[in-house]
Amino acid sequence: MGRDKNGIIKSIIKYISEVLILIFVIIHLSYAYVEPRADINSKSEFNPLFRVYYSNAVIVLTYHAVDRKILGPISLSPSLFEKHMEYLKYMGFHFITPDLLRRFMEGREDVPDNAVLITFDDGYENFYTNAYPILKKFHIPAINFVIVSKIGKNGAFPHLKWDEMREMLKSGLIYFGSHSYDSHYLIKIGIFKKAPALVGRKFELFGYKESEEEYETRIAFDLWYSKVLLENNLGISVKDFCFPYGAYNEKLLEIGKNLGYEVFYTTEKGINKTAKSKYILIKRLNAGSYNMTFSRFQALLFKYIIPHKVQSIPRKVRS
Repeated sequence: MGRDKNGIIKSIIKYISEVLILIFVIIHLSYAYVEPRADINSKSEFNPLFRVYYSNAVIVLTYHAVDRKILGPISLSPSLFEKHMEYLKYMGFHFITPDLLRRFMEGREDVPDNAVLITFDDGYENFYTNAYPILKKFHIPAINFVIVSKIGKNGAFPHLKWDEMREMLKSGLIYFGSHSYDSHYLIKIGIFKKAPALVGRKFELFGYKESEEEYETRIAFDLWYSKVLLENNLGISVKDFCFPYGAYNEKLLEIGKNLGYEVFYTTEKGINKTAKSKYILIKRLNAGSYNMTFSRFQALLFKYIIPHKVQSIPRKVRS
C-alpha cells in the first residue's frame, strides 16, 4: 500500500513538472516568435521608464569607430557603445530608420515620441565586427555613410567589405549612404589655405586654380559614382548623403539633389523638426568619443530637449 502511495505521488510530481516545462516552452517560443516581427519604428514599444521628453522631432546621433584599442575623439569601446544603446532603450527612446526620418522631414509621416536615429560615418570594418552585433542584439536600426573608394581596403583602419555590407543589409536593420566616392580630404585653395575637397576649388602653384565648371564636374562625378557603385553592388536605392567634415555649399546641394540624393547629413548640432525648405539638412550630435561617459552622454542628449527634469541613470546600465 505504501509503495502504491509513493508511486502515485511520484506520478503527480512528474505530471506537474511536465506541465510547468510545457508552459515555460510555450511562453519562450511565443516571445521568440513575436519579437523579430516587431515594427522597428514602433510607437508603442513597452518600456518601464517610458516618458515623453520631446515629440514631433528626431535626435540623430553620430558614431565613427567602435574599437577598444583606439582612443580618440571618433572612437569608443564596444562596451561603452553597448551601454549607450541600452541606456537609450531603457529610458524610453524610440529608434527609427533613415527612411522614416526622410518621410518625417518631408512632412509625410509622424515619428514616435523620443525618436532617435543612429548614424555611423566612414564605413570602418569595426562597425561590422563590433557595432553590428550590439545593434542586432537590441534590434536597433542604423545607417553607415561609407567612403566608397575605401570599401575593402585594409590598413591602420580597415574598411567594410562588400560581402559584409550585403550580410548586414539582410538583417533589415542596417542602411548605407554615401560619404563621397573619394573626397574625404582637404585640398589647397590658396597658398596658405585648405578646404574640404567637395567645397573648395583646387589651387596649385604658378597661378592655376580650378574653374567653376571644372569644380562642378569633379564633385558631380564623385557624388554620382559613389551612388552608382553602392546601388549596383548592394541592390539598394541610395538617397542619403553625408558631407565629409560636415562642409557644404549651395552648389554641392544643388548637384546632389539633381543626382537623386534627398537627405543631407551635416555636423551641425541640434534636434530635427519638419520645416519647409529647399533641401533636407539633418543636424547631428557626436556621441562617438572614447570619453563619452554616461553623464556626458546624458548631458549631450538633454541639452537639446530640456522640457523635463533629467532622470537619474538606472543602476541596470550604470556599471
